[in-house]
Amino acid sequence: MRKSDIRVAFFLIFLSQCTSSPLNRRQLALYSENEMASQGDRIYTAIIESTPISASSEKINYVRCITENLILGLDESAKLRYSWEVTTFEDPQVNAFALPGGKIGVYEGLLEVADNQHQLAAVIAHEIGHVIARHGNERASQSAMRSVGVLAAQILGVPESTAAAIDASTQIGILLPFNRIQESEADEIGLRLMSATGFDPLETLTLWEKMADNQSRRTPELLATHPSPQSRIETLQTLMGPAEKTWIDARKSGINPDCLIMN
Repeated sequence: MRKSDIRVAFFLIFLSQCTSSPLNRRQLALYSENEMASQGDRIYTAIIESTPISASSEKINYVRCITENLILGLDESAKLRYSWEVTTFEDPQVNAFALPGGKIGVYEGLLEVADNQHQLAAVIAHEIGHVIARHGNERASQSAMRSVGVLAAQILGVPESTAAAIDASTQIGILLPFNRIQESEADEIGLRLMSATGFDPLETLTLWEKMADNQSRRTPELLATHPSPQSRIETLQTLMGPAEKTWIDARKSGINPDCLIMN
């Protein structure tokens, strides 16, 4: 294959598979929604089979109440396009996830840090943001293109050491920054969603301040897929004015979620 042919192939793939995120950022999406949803279902099933589900009906109902209120704030296409489902896991890790297709997982450890409905809504709304922004598809597509790039270098007869350097620079210079962009994008989408559904956006800052206090050692941000808590807080602060207005308007219109858990 000639160098010019490879360049043209990359260019055509990029043009034909570009989509836009809810914040109008251009994305590469090589896979269909159905393909990604099927992958999400398989991963979700595997997690459920390997991780104990919470035995607390109060915690399960609490997480479900928050999730259902957030989903009510999505537009109709997002409500119908995905098969939304949430599971609470009996696990001490402070974490949550959302998979392509709308499958959400919340670990009980998160409930120890997110100590009210607004803080937990901030995390779940962020995860929903990943789903509706098709970040799973984008990450899978970037990984596929990275593999194609290394293969192309090998076809062109590039020395193995150079091909390895290309692979490493792609990871550091393209994939990781994109992941940080995706995280910030999910933060903004989540902030808008929680505010529109009556959850207090200011509690997001409180949550991340607590996260920052709990993290004594971190990977340098250059090599991290997530923004540092402090960077996250600073970005969220710039978005807080419109979010607070949206929240006040939602409350005035009678949108006032009341998800409680007995401690």
